[in-house]
Amino acid sequence: MQVKTVKEFFVKIKSIKHWEIYLALVLVAVVLLTVFISGDFSSKKNIKTADDNSYISQMEHKIVSVVERIEGCGKATVAISYDSDEEKVYAYETETITSGDTVKQTSNIVYVKGEPLVIKTLTPNILGVVIVAEGADNPVIKMKITEAVITLLGVDSSKVQVFTYKS
Repeated sequence: MQVKTVKEFFVKIKSIKHWEIYLALVLVAVVLLTVFISGDFSSKKNIKTADDNSYISQMEHKIVSVVERIEGCGKATVAISYDSDEEKVYAYETETITSGDTVKQTSNIVYVKGEPLVIKTLTPNILGVVIVAEGADNPVIKMKITEAVITLLGVDSSKVQVFTYKS
């Protein structure tokens, strides 16, 4: 009895004009809903830009300042992509309490004047750098810009792209 019902269902579906389009729209809606619910829009890491990171923003400004002073180079803009924010490493004090056979250790962050004591700041992992500069159509200037960025950021040349500034 169920087989007949399924066959009737498919006959009704096929009788609808352009049923393939409706089916495709439903499938697209299901896929989009699944993507939005899962919250994973790509398999790559979340790439950030300098708007929310002072270190990256400072480096972009420094690179612009240096690049614009290279002979033969004019106006320049820089964008750095990265995958993590600055990380701060805090000082901890460890207290060991021995009571009979029991040893208990506790670690607490050290505070100085109400602020946690930072012993080291880890810089973000830079994924790539794009520089758009006047004069970059000259291969020598392009090479000088690339070398300056490699030196300032300590990144591989494959992470640096230099383009000519659109007038």
